[in-house]
Amino acid sequence: MRDRVIRYAFVLLVALGISGPCPRPLAVQAPNPTGHYEQVSGIRLVCLQGDPYEMGLQQGTLFREPLRELVRDYLYQRIVFERGVSHSWLLAYARLSERDVPSDLQREMQGIADGAGLSYQDVLLLNTVPDLLALTYGLPAWDLSPTLFSTAKQSATILQSTASRHPSGGTLSCATFAVWGSATTGGGLLVGHNLDSAEADLLGHYLLVVVRQPSQGNAFVSVGLMGMVGVWTGMNEGKLTVTLSSSPSVDVASSGQPLPFVLRRVLEHAGDLSEALHVLLAADRLCGGSVVLGDGKAPKAIAVELSAHRHAVFEPDAGSEPLARTNHFLDPNLEVAQRDVLSGQERAASEARLNRLQTLLEFNKGWMGADKGLALLKDERDARFNDGMVYGPCTLQSVLFHPERLTLWVAQVGGTTPLESYVNLAWTSLPPECLGNR
Repeated sequence: MRDRVIRYAFVLLVALGISGPCPRPLAVQAPNPTGHYEQVSGIRLVCLQGDPYEMGLQQGTLFREPLRELVRDYLYQRIVFERGVSHSWLLAYARLSERDVPSDLQREMQGIADGAGLSYQDVLLLNTVPDLLALTYGLPAWDLSPTLFSTAKQSATILQSTASRHPSGGTLSCATFAVWGSATTGGGLLVGHNLDSAEADLLGHYLLVVVRQPSQGNAFVSVGLMGMVGVWTGMNEGKLTVTLSSSPSVDVASSGQPLPFVLRRVLEHAGDLSEALHVLLAADRLCGGSVVLGDGKAPKAIAVELSAHRHAVFEPDAGSEPLARTNHFLDPNLEVAQRDVLSGQERAASEARLNRLQTLLEFNKGWMGADKGLALLKDERDARFNDGMVYGPCTLQSVLFHPERLTLWVAQVGGTTPLESYVNLAWTSLPPECLGNR
């Protein structure tokens, strides 16, 4: 009882510190340039330019109040208070993983913190906790870091914390497909991705489309949560796309980069599939997931299944262009490492969703265009059987890329337009403030 009172008091103090009207941090003016923000049919679009710290400061300044609300309501209220996850252990783990985070991403997180009037540690947690919970879903806590959580008491504490990661009982339910060549009406590449989250009710209010023009590297667009420097879904100016779906296994490392950070590097530095695969596999990974890489220039896409130390690359043969992934591994060796993480029900649901996706892709092969791709992403089949849905009750955002034309369609929970409606964003039609000298 005493420990619970202390924990509640701690969370209350943190919440008051973030939301209290006094004292308020001084406003920070982002340096040249100041960044640009507007809403496009209810979708938040922000354009950032400059070095890493400048881009972070621009985002933190533009979304100062929402970011402070997100830290308070999600990080402290939902994760620490309601789920009972130990703040001190989360911070210790984030600090451990920070050693492998590139310095430019650290500077961008510092810029976000300075612009929003938050501590760096809160922004670091915001960038690592969602990935940690999603990509290590179902793991016993001591498997996450045997070098850090070394005592039985520490292991028991973390296990108790992580056991309640998904109290609502929501399962993993992402879906990705890629079609090109003879599968599409024009031969170009189409990549669709549904990102699901058990926290869609809360996180849906903090989604962004972010266009970054770094001072070094490729310009790129990503779709996801505000305050994030990593990428779950994105496309660069070189017509490369990346998508990530949760696919956890027992093979995790005590240090390494979260996969969204690695995919950010792919978009910034790769110009084709070969380079993208090299950047992805060369990085030390904290844990794994299911990645689909696409190149609109080829056109072609490949699937890469990853754990911390293993990987499998799937390159479809000519004539079998449709490619699909959900939340379970298809590689036999990686599938073995997943058996103790995904329950039988979760795997069956993922397999049913994959079968549905493959059936739709095969049925529409040769006729796939943007309209059919968007319809496929919101396929509900029968609301009585959630396992058969491509689009589920926890879908947070839905994105379709047409990289050959540098175009994407976005639908997000929490916007002024319903998730079933898509907003079209073409690179060439972005506001002038987003295009710079490109």
